Amino acid sequence: MKRKIVALIMACMLALPLVAGCSSNNEQQPAENKEEQQQQAEPQATEREITDMAGRTVTIPTEVNSVYCAVPTGEAMVATLSPDKIIGWVNEPTAAAMEYLPEELASMPVIGGWMGQQVTANMEDIITLDPDVIIYVGTDGTLGNDDVPDQIQKETGIPVVCASSALERTAEVYRTLGDWIGEAERGEELATYYETKLADVVKKIDAIPDSERPRVYYAENSDGLATDPTGSSHTEVLDYCKVTNVADVEMKSGQGRTEVSIEQVISWDPELILCHSGFVLADDIMENPQWADIQAVKDGEVYTTPAVPFNWFDRPPNVMRLMGIQWFATVCYPDIDIDIEQEVKDFYKLFYRVDLSDTQVTSLLNQDQLSFE
Repeated sequence: MKRKIVALIMACMLALPLVAGCSSNNEQQPAENKEEQQQQAEPQATEREITDMAGRTVTIPTEVNSVYCAVPTGEAMVATLSPDKIIGWVNEPTAAAMEYLPEELASMPVIGGWMGQQVTANMEDIITLDPDVIIYVGTDGTLGNDDVPDQIQKETGIPVVCASSALERTAEVYRTLGDWIGEAERGEELATYYETKLADVVKKIDAIPDSERPRVYYAENSDGLATDPTGSSHTEVLDYCKVTNVADVEMKSGQGRTEVSIEQVISWDPELILCHSGFVLADDIMENPQWADIQAVKDGEVYTTPAVPFNWFDRPPNVMRLMGIQWFATVCYPDIDIDIEQEVKDFYKLFYRVDLSDTQVTSLLNQDQLSFE
């Protein structure tokens, strides 16, 4: 009998920790469930605060599904980053541009924008379309002093974020915009490619002897008699290619384009003339008797900047400048180790998701105007 009583006592003592454990678990369980329920009940943040590239503090949605670019430069970036988020154009894209852009962009409304001193934006249309974010792009020298972004934001009630148009900051802009509009992975992919290719072509250009660097005139305006000097935001591609820009003129801010006379160009006697395709074409200058005695014209070294789907050099300054540097390097330095046709195919495949035919590549390069001998 005593043994049974002892055994019973021992069994009860062994069971006590189990009972206590169960009791503890039962007491903790409701608390844990309560905490989970509280977390689920807390609303997710719908906005976040960022510092843009002008140093402005802006509150933007955590989820961005629609974007309006207040300047064409921004459009060129977003068209490669996330074209489905563009809700309207500053200027109507050309048929040639649409050959390389998503079809749905052709039906986007044209609502204008801000281009230097020229303002074509329709504020009512912008408010009606109600984008999540407005992207404003400008030069590093003017962004911090530009009150236009704040004016747009005040009039529309839509957050405006600023980004830089500087060529050297293109990869940074891709990463930054990618973060702002919810395309961080795509932004990193494009940024990495851009950095790698730019570093590669710059290294090859730097290896060219100074004696082989051509003297270049950059022709703008419809008559070719306007230009921009070294150091201008409009001549970054020329500067990266390390050519000698013959334009000894005052640097104008904003839209640039310092007017010159034909006598000045003749006195500079450039070995190569580059025509901005938005103003003047190589044939215009080659067929104009005023230019006939200039060395570049005599040698047939007059070229037009490629411009599809966006200009490869300037106006607007955009991601295509990487191709502009590679293309112009092959024009200036025929022996440089760059397979420009393949580079074009690779670039359009990644940035525009387009597989180019050889015919399209030839068209893009204006190859009938090039001399690679």
